[in-house]
Amino acid sequence: MKRIAYLFLFTLALGMSACKKDSDKSGDIENRTVNILDYGAVADGKTDNTKAIQAAIDDAARTSGTIVIPEGVFITGPIFLKSNTTLNVEKDAVLKGIANMDIYFNAFYPNVFGSISSSVAPYTPALIFADNAQNVKITGDGTIDGSGDDPAFPQENNAKRRPKIIMMINCKNVIVEGVTLRNSAFWVQHYLLCDGVSIRNVNVYSHGNWNNDGIDIDSKNVSVENCHFDVDDDAICIKSDLPIICEDVVVKNCTVKTNCNAIKLGTSGFGGFRNIDISDISITKASEDRFRKWQTSLRWAGISKSITSLTGIALESVDGGILDNVKISGITMEDVQTPIFIRLGDRSRTYSGRVSQIKSITISDVTAKSESLITNSITGVSLGTDNFYADSIILRNIKMTVLGGGNTSQARLSVPEVHDQYPENNMFGNVLPASGFYVRHVKNIVFENVSITQQNDDARPYYYFNDVKGASLKNSTPQSVTEALFIRQISTEDLTVDGEIYDKGKEDPATPPDDPGTIGADGTFTVGTNTYKTMVYGNLRWMVTNSREGISSATTYSGKAEGENGYYYDADNKVNAVPPGWRLPTFEEAQALKAIIDANPNSEGAQYWRSAAGGAYAGINSGSWTLWGEQGVWRLADKADGKKTATLTSNKGVLAVEDGSTKTPRWFSVRCVQAP
Repeated sequence: MKRIAYLFLFTLALGMSACKKDSDKSGDIENRTVNILDYGAVADGKTDNTKAIQAAIDDAARTSGTIVIPEGVFITGPIFLKSNTTLNVEKDAVLKGIANMDIYFNAFYPNVFGSISSSVAPYTPALIFADNAQNVKITGDGTIDGSGDDPAFPQENNAKRRPKIIMMINCKNVIVEGVTLRNSAFWVQHYLLCDGVSIRNVNVYSHGNWNNDGIDIDSKNVSVENCHFDVDDDAICIKSDLPIICEDVVVKNCTVKTNCNAIKLGTSGFGGFRNIDISDISITKASEDRFRKWQTSLRWAGISKSITSLTGIALESVDGGILDNVKISGITMEDVQTPIFIRLGDRSRTYSGRVSQIKSITISDVTAKSESLITNSITGVSLGTDNFYADSIILRNIKMTVLGGGNTSQARLSVPEVHDQYPENNMFGNVLPASGFYVRHVKNIVFENVSITQQNDDARPYYYFNDVKGASLKNSTPQSVTEALFIRQISTEDLTVDGEIYDKGKEDPATPPDDPGTIGADGTFTVGTNTYKTMVYGNLRWMVTNSREGISSATTYSGKAEGENGYYYDADNKVNAVPPGWRLPTFEEAQALKAIIDANPNSEGAQYWRSAAGGAYAGINSGSWTLWGEQGVWRLADKADGKKTATLTSNKGVLAVEDGSTKTPRWFSVRCVQAP
């Protein structure tokens, strides 16, 4: 019996040995390399090589192989990577996306993403795509070019269904290393619901189209290291487009150039973010700016350079998710409008049904120089009678040089809640009433070793705290600062400066600076007891405020001269003639409006400006009397009493307005604008 048992075990051992030898033999063909030239690919920059490259991928996938893209320019449509394969783009090789929207559309709808009508925002085509794969690599010293600047792709903000360069969904153990990614038609690379992603030594340059994010991460266990980003849109963008938390992400030793946000958590934050560690990042302006033109489009922001980034660090939780345990350190930045922007909002509750959360953020060892009047802001949100707070925020070892230059009117601006608007440093529609940090609806915030230096004198306080519960400043008092310009606080509790309770700079919340007003569904702007019609032209909403129109000459207002612009005009310093969140038009904007009106004088919008209700579009500089502070334009309407439309007489916006035969200049009815 024993002999039979031993014989069985021996036979089993032989079988196992034979299996091992067979396995070893099969290993001879594993990890083999295939060259796309052997599958009919042609490196002429013209031939569509999609079928040849896909055949090479499919063949390599059978044996865990490497697909080689050799020297030359290879045109291809979308290709689909498989598990246990490596796509190696060799030096001097260019894998170039085909410029044909229909090819991408037909490849992904309905075969990959289902019906076009049912597909959601994150699911868009890509040049290189993998779904539910594991052990996938893209390597090499070559270039992958998305052809995003080709007119075959829509050149407009948020245009739908443009292809990314790389998209991976539900993948495990992903490595992208060494390659250069250029010129995407949409986001450059997107990792969604993946587990284990490593991006190393990747060079991204993409300014060919709108929405050129450098990298979009919506996964877990991700590392991004030693990469360079030079892009039009957000550079390092961590997202949560689905009700699943994006977590355990490490980003370090990268350089960033961008026209938008350099480091951004959001905008989508449906599940949220947890355990994010970002360190040793250098941030500067982008190499080019084809679309943004912030210095022109945001004239009210006082941007000092022609090319700037919106924000260095933008942490946003506005879609019902949570933002928890975020550490950011070792950051240097310049050419940014706003170094730090932290926003808790209530834009969407699609999945959670609750207001978003922000807690446990540490930002340390930052050196920054800003180039606009839009200061740093850290804000929660007020919804009716309930306030929702960003909680437990530490800013440590921050050395910041701010532009400064704010005036006394800007120091008194009220800030609208705009709880459901898209989060951006300029979302409040005006400069903020602080030169350093504007903080509202926040609990347990610490400023430790924070140095703020102004490039220009500023009438705004360095710190503005509104509804802050528990704030501590340690070694963070600016040198030679006056008490009035140090801290302004409203409804703030337990504020300490260097360990001592700080009770100065308090204001009564019962008398806020100014009512920001509201805009109804019909475009009507209501503030106090006053109601104004507004009209949208292009990218601006225009409004006419009252001066002598409808205001009794006997009516007087605190701080305002008799009959002068009834509600808003500051008669003391004649700087601010607009409500909070609005601004005066620039000369160029008024000229553009005039062109719109003249192009179609019978349209509803034109009639608004030509009627008594709309009157004129107005500006700021009136002949030899500088009433409004900066250049602008006025225009009186054609009215039955003989007033005639004025004509432009100088590039400062000076108008000669005829009133009957007297030719007396008339200056009234301030025209102001805001983003629609």
